[in-house]
Amino acid sequence: MKTSSCMFGLNTYLGGILFLACSPLWACLDQPSLQALADKEMQYLLQRIPPAFADAVSDQLIQGHMTAKASDTCQVRWQLTLPERDIAEARALLQAEPAKQIMLAAQGYQIPEQTNVEAEFTVDQATLQPLHPEVLQTAPLGKLRASVELMYAMLTQARTNSRQEAQLPWAQAELESVQTSCQQQFRADDSKKACACYSQGLAEKYSARQVKYNRYLLTNPYAFATGNGGEFKQLDKALQASCGLSSSSGLISN
Repeated sequence: MKTSSCMFGLNTYLGGILFLACSPLWACLDQPSLQALADKEMQYLLQRIPPAFADAVSDQLIQGHMTAKASDTCQVRWQLTLPERDIAEARALLQAEPAKQIMLAAQGYQIPEQTNVEAEFTVDQATLQPLHPEVLQTAPLGKLRASVELMYAMLTQARTNSRQEAQLPWAQAELESVQTSCQQQFRADDSKKACACYSQGLAEKYSARQVKYNRYLLTNPYAFATGNGGEFKQLDKALQASCGLSSSSGLISN
C-alpha cells in the first residue's frame, strides 16, 4: 500500500498546464502484509479456539479483516464479524449460570455484545507479530481473542448433545473418514465390517460435528469436567464392545 505526496516546484506551471511532481510514501504495511497478518491471526484462532469456531469459519459465517489504521505507522485494526445466532446462544447459556457469569466477568471475560468486534494494535514490521504482549482479558487484541474463545468454548460444549445439532445429516465422506480412522485405531476380526458398525452407531445418535465436539471434550480435561461428553463416552465404549472392536484407547482420531 502506498500514498503519494505531491509538491509544487518552480517549474511546474508551464504554458497554462499545471504539473504535479509526486513522490511515493510507503506505509509500514502494504496490502500483502496486511493479508498475511490477517491470515496469521485467523490461523491462531483456529488452532486455539474449540471446534465450533472452525465450523462457523467453514460455513463462511465468520470473516476477518485487517486494515492499516494510518498510512505511516504500524498500527492496524483487526475486525472480526461473528454470527448473531452464535452470540445470542452463548449469551443465553452464560445468563443461565449467574455464578459463572459473575466469576468470568471478574476475571475480565465476556461474551461479545455485537456481531462486529475489533481491536487495534501495533505490529512488528519484520515479524508480523504484535509489538507488545497481548495479554488475555486486558490488551485490546488479547481481550478480543479471550471473548471469542469463551464464546465458542461454551457453544462447543453445549452443542455436543443438542437435538438440533444432531439432526444435521452425515455426508458420505464424513462416514468414510470415521471408518478409515477406526480401522487405523482399532483391531477386529473383520475391521471393515466392525468399523462400519461403529460409525453407523455414532451416526444414529450424533451428527458428524457432534462427534468432533465430543472428542474434543474427551481430550480436554477442563472441558470434560463441565459434565458434557459423558454420554458420548459411554456410547463409544458400548459400540466398541458390540461391534467387536478392541483397542487400548476409546477414542479415534478425525
